[in-house]
Amino acid sequence: MDLSIGKLQQLVTVARTGSFSRAAVELNISQPALSRSIAGIEDRYGFQIFSRMGHGVALTAAGSQVVAQAGPLLQSLRVFDSNLRLFGSGKAGRLQFGLAPLLASQILARFAGELFTSDTAARLSVMIRPGPDLLDALRNDEIELFFYPESHIEPITEIEVEPVGAIVASCVVRRDHPLAGREGLTLRDLAIYPWASSVDPPIVDEHFSSAQLTCDNYHILRDAVLESDLVCICSNAFVAPQLADGSLREIRVEGLPLPPTTIYMAKLRGRAHSPLAQEAVRRISKYLQ
Repeated sequence: MDLSIGKLQQLVTVARTGSFSRAAVELNISQPALSRSIAGIEDRYGFQIFSRMGHGVALTAAGSQVVAQAGPLLQSLRVFDSNLRLFGSGKAGRLQFGLAPLLASQILARFAGELFTSDTAARLSVMIRPGPDLLDALRNDEIELFFYPESHIEPITEIEVEPVGAIVASCVVRRDHPLAGREGLTLRDLAIYPWASSVDPPIVDEHFSSAQLTCDNYHILRDAVLESDLVCICSNAFVAPQLADGSLREIRVEGLPLPPTTIYMAKLRGRAHSPLAQEAVRRISKYLQ
């Protein structure tokens, strides 16, 4: 017979109540079963823990020492059991993962805000880099998984990828930009205005201006668009608050394709997700629907 949380709980409860019958009621087992269980512990270790006295029991000298150690041990086991449950639920543990810059700008604040509640003991480490850098980090075991837009990395056999959602793009300008509110815009109308992008070069077209701002920090990029005549293609969800309050305006440009961009999750082939990683994939997929 091995000791368990249940056996320790029986010892502590009998000692606290001073009675097998009261302890049995509290533990929701029969009194004979509880008596046999305690007797089994005493037989296994070769000494008496409780002195039977009439209708009650009292700790022996040795029993007092046993229960004094059992209490803290029982509490530690309860904490351990609770932590295991948290690990399994994706609310504890450590996760190191990667996000491409636009994804980080769009979803990281929401992800952290929803994950870090009062019952969460998770530790997150987030690497924000372009797709190729995240791939190197994955190969070097610096991160467990990463999320990236399609075409940012080339398919390779050593990683598994799966689509988790998509980003819808919008072409935006500040509210009092000369192009704001105009109908029937074409690519030629963009020719005199500077371009804001996270990559160099952006969409290549002979009608686009050669003047451009390249920045992989989308918050800074958005602020620059708000303060200038820059024209920017970015995630509609990322600029949704500014589109709602009117500080940014979406423009429709004939001949400017803005198809949804598929977002993928990548991990090393054959690796199983930790529960916390599974929770991250679930939440991030929800944000990208």
